[in-house]
Amino acid sequence: MDRIFFGGTIRTMDPKRPHVDAVGIRDGRIEALGSLDEVSRALAADAERTNLQGRTLLPGFVEAHSHPFMSAVAWGDPVVDVRAVHVPTYQAVLEKIRRRATKADAGEFLWFMGLDPQLHTGMKEPSRESLDDLAPNNPVAIQTANFHGVYINTQALAALGIDRTYKAPLGGRVADGADGLPWKFSETAAWEIGERFYSLRSPEKVKNSFEEWIGKFVAAGYTTTSEIMVQPGASQTLYAAIKSRPNPLRIVGYEAKHLGGEVSVPLNFGDDDYRVIGTKLHADGSVLLGNVWTSKPYLNNEMTLKGMGLPPDSTGHANLSEEKLYELVAKYVSEGWQMSVHAHGDRTIDMVLDAYERVLREQTAVNGPLRIEHCGLMREDQIDRAIDLGVVCSFFLPYIYFWGEALRDHLLGEEAAARFVPSGSATRKGMRTSYHCDSPMTWPDALVCLSVATTRRTLKGAVIGQEQVVGIDEALRALTIDAAYQLRMDDRIGSIEIGKFADFTILSADPKQCDPDRLLELKVLGTVVGGRNTTAFELS
Repeated sequence: MDRIFFGGTIRTMDPKRPHVDAVGIRDGRIEALGSLDEVSRALAADAERTNLQGRTLLPGFVEAHSHPFMSAVAWGDPVVDVRAVHVPTYQAVLEKIRRRATKADAGEFLWFMGLDPQLHTGMKEPSRESLDDLAPNNPVAIQTANFHGVYINTQALAALGIDRTYKAPLGGRVADGADGLPWKFSETAAWEIGERFYSLRSPEKVKNSFEEWIGKFVAAGYTTTSEIMVQPGASQTLYAAIKSRPNPLRIVGYEAKHLGGEVSVPLNFGDDDYRVIGTKLHADGSVLLGNVWTSKPYLNNEMTLKGMGLPPDSTGHANLSEEKLYELVAKYVSEGWQMSVHAHGDRTIDMVLDAYERVLREQTAVNGPLRIEHCGLMREDQIDRAIDLGVVCSFFLPYIYFWGEALRDHLLGEEAAARFVPSGSATRKGMRTSYHCDSPMTWPDALVCLSVATTRRTLKGAVIGQEQVVGIDEALRALTIDAAYQLRMDDRIGSIEIGKFADFTILSADPKQCDPDRLLELKVLGTVVGGRNTTAFELS
């Protein structure tokens, strides 16, 4: 049946026609725009009418970088949540591990998620011996909140079949204890261990957790997101889960290619509910773990030296050599895949831009835009160079919201923190940027992204990097049409234009008329995907 939305503020994100009074839908796509009379004449007489009752309708929010399926795997039962929001001190984390171990069956593998060197008061790196003492009868692993590191005990080594001969996969690192046995795993080594643990979970539990996470994205107003680290071979499972019911969230896939090799599905596998278009590499790690490659060293203090275990004056490292990064980028670009590379440190970003420039010079057919993910310590000259190359950035703005004070006071210093994730500079210079929450590290929340983009205000109320603030128009573009451009879907989503999918987000009020400091007070009332309500929302 045809459908008409009217009776509220409708912002299209189309500069040629930024505002209309009504939108008409037919067969899941936008059929007509204009006044209510114009749209009514273009649609069937019995078209369903939805009165917005003064609320605001926007193109559905788009998140160009996220991991809904990975979130479902990483956070589902039996993983134990020890994030600082629930367990504020390191000592409390240890006590929670001890309590869980006393209730566990002998030999039961216990996995704890959310250890945070920046937010857990009194944090020290847990030794293997300390974890042995907490759970003498159980394998134990505790993963950092940034997902880039894992600490394990002696029983976990045995359960995972790891001994002194263990070699980290490409891009990973492992730290050995005094006895020569592995103790701390980072990057691909951490994820490889995680895959071994997650394989113990039943498919039914994973599917149920996936549905829960889809609901989190929908509740946050997203109608399209990405799965930007699909494990090889997982796309068929993911596609089947998505197609098992009417889909409330479009997902664009990028296969993780840390180890190289062939992509496990054909280019453009799937459809507009789930389509695989790219590959993903990690050129460095997490600022919060200390394994990103920087020009200026981390600060030396209790947090960096003991909580994170960094050596004095650390400048981190890259995961890959410059030549290996180029080799992998050249391979996948030549095969038609869109390329996405995770890079936080400015020296790493130089390396990525070098690889991209070389590939663009050598190859005439490139499915762009080439992407860099997160871009925490990106310099002004690097932004200029990226724009010249046609490279785009997806910025992880909740870093400022949740960890802004830690970045400023303990990790990087005031100047570097003020420029961290420099989305304002990139936008003003003309880059088509996007913002993301990087679930499972933080929960999906488009309004947090809007708020940080337009205020640079942290959860605790500090303003860090006022010069990186953008206006609401630019921020909305980064969550709609420009994010869709990064996903190569701007011809189908991201703005309200005739012929595009009828994917909308409905807010309680107009963000363009809202004080930026009050954007977090807005409510997501519901979303529409392909003309269908994704939830039974009420407008009254």
